[in-house]
Amino acid sequence: MIEKDYFESQIGQILCPLSDLKKGVLDTTYMMRTDGSFVYVEGYYQPPGKVIGKIIYYPKPGGKIDIHGRAYESMVKAEKDGKTLYIPHDEQIRVHYENDPSLDREDLIITKFHVGFPLSGFRGYFNDRLSLYYAMGKFPLVGRAVENVSRFLNVPISRLGITGSTALGRRGEHSDIDLVIFGTIEQNRETADRICDHIHRNPESKVVEFGKFWPLRFIYQGIELCPAYVYMDLGEVPIRDCTITKLKDAVEVFGTVSDATHAIYMPPVARLSDVYIDGKPADDITLVVYDGSVRGEFYLKERLRIKGRLIKVKKGKTEFSAVTVFDAGDIAREQLS
Repeated sequence: MIEKDYFESQIGQILCPLSDLKKGVLDTTYMMRTDGSFVYVEGYYQPPGKVIGKIIYYPKPGGKIDIHGRAYESMVKAEKDGKTLYIPHDEQIRVHYENDPSLDREDLIITKFHVGFPLSGFRGYFNDRLSLYYAMGKFPLVGRAVENVSRFLNVPISRLGITGSTALGRRGEHSDIDLVIFGTIEQNRETADRICDHIHRNPESKVVEFGKFWPLRFIYQGIELCPAYVYMDLGEVPIRDCTITKLKDAVEVFGTVSDATHAIYMPPVARLSDVYIDGKPADDITLVVYDGSVRGEFYLKERLRIKGRLIKVKKGKTEFSAVTVFDAGDIAREQLS
C-alpha cells in the first residue's frame, strides 16, 4: 500500500464533513485544511464564515513528525539540544502567514495570537467523541486509561472525548491524553474540584511543564491527563453568537475576581469588581483571556493587574464591556506588602 493510501485510509475513518457541524465549531475541535495542515480551534467566538484557531501541524518535506506516513512539522513546539521548547505566540503567527500568504492578516479584536481561517478552506473536522472511540480501539493503553479515569472522575464515557494528536489517530510512545469533558457548568465544576482534591492529596500527581504548574492537569495511574472542559449546554457560553467591537486598544485594569464560574473553559472568563481602568474607578467588568494556558487559574477575591484591550460585546439584546487579554504574561496577581 502506498503512503498516500495509508494516510487517507486512517484519516478517512475519523474525518467528518463540515455539514455535520449542526451547532457550529466548538472549542477543542481539530480541523483539517485542504492543504493537509491541522488546525486546533480555540474558544466559541467565531467570525462569520471563519473559525479562530492555530495550525498545530503542517506538511513539510523532511519534517520530524510522522502522521500516518506523511512528514509534518509542529507550529507550537520545537526541539533544541534534546529538549522540547514552546515556540512564542508571535513567532507561531509569523510562520502561519509565511507558510500561507493567502491568510488574511486581520484584527480579530478578541485575540492577537490566533488566525481566522475561512471555513471554505477545510476538508473536514475531527469529532472529539468519534476520535475517542477510534483511539480506544486502536491504542489499548488509551482505552484502559479512559475507562479508569471515567470511573475515577465519575464521568461516563458518553460525556468524554479526545483531542490533541491522538484525535488524529497519532500517538507517541509516551504521550499524554488530551481528554475532553462535556458537561453542564455544575458537572464540569464538580469534576474540576475532584481533580483539584486529588492533586492536593497526592502532590506527586501534579503536572509541571515548561516550568509551570498546570492546575487542571493531573497524573493518574502513571498516565498524564490534560482535561479540556466543553459546555454541553451552549446557552451557557458567555462569549458565543455575539458581535465584538473595539473600544480602546490599550488599557490598564485593576480588579478583584468576583465570579470565576467560567474560568476553567477556553477562553477563561471571569467577572471583576472594584475596578479601576487607567487609574479611574469604573463599573464591574468581564475579563476574557484568549490564552488557554491560564485555564483554571482565577480565584475569587484575588486582585489582578491587567494590560489588555477594552471591547464591547453585544449578544442578542444584551451589551456589556469587557477587557480582553491576548497573553497570560499581561496578567499579574497583586501582592500585599
